[in-house]
Amino acid sequence: MDTLLQLMESYGYVALFFAMVAENANIPIPSEVVLGFAGFLISQHIFEFWTTFIVACTAGVVGSIISYWLGSYGGRPLLLKYGKYIFFNERKFNMAEKMFNTYGGMAVLICRCLPGVRTFISFPAGVARYPFWRFVLFTIIGTIPWTLLLVWAGTVLGRHWRDLIQYNHIFLIAIIAVCIIIAAVFFWRRARRRHV
Repeated sequence: MDTLLQLMESYGYVALFFAMVAENANIPIPSEVVLGFAGFLISQHIFEFWTTFIVACTAGVVGSIISYWLGSYGGRPLLLKYGKYIFFNERKFNMAEKMFNTYGGMAVLICRCLPGVRTFISFPAGVARYPFWRFVLFTIIGTIPWTLLLVWAGTVLGRHWRDLIQYNHIFLIAIIAVCIIIAAVFFWRRARRRHV
């Protein structure tokens, strides 16, 4: 992990982009570390807040799309053959698949804000051939609060950004609350448009 942080210091937004693409494409890289450290770099005037946010969100969506297409074209056989190399086992897949089958698009939205599941929900969405553009929309909506809060928290904490890892349950509650609010507003507006 220290190597990754050194790469971010040396290569800036490019390293941030590839780290977040990998994290969202099921490679086990904790986004709390990547985004928290990015926030620290903002506090040191090395990164700029909104550029960091946009780069991280874009990378998150790109990584999720890669995972979606892997699920769409490789399916469960791909998972069983190569999943062990990225710690993506069948138990995690079954958990994500169950949530997706139960809640559909809402699972994509909500799971984007849940550590441990957020990076894996894209794969079963691809396996199920969930409508691609709807998947992208829910991914964007779910990626924004997670990215925004972690980058902001890293900025506020500064040199103590590693506290994000220790106290991530507090940020998790905040992120879930924000996701619920965003989802409620989104569906309320959608319902209003249908009745107009």
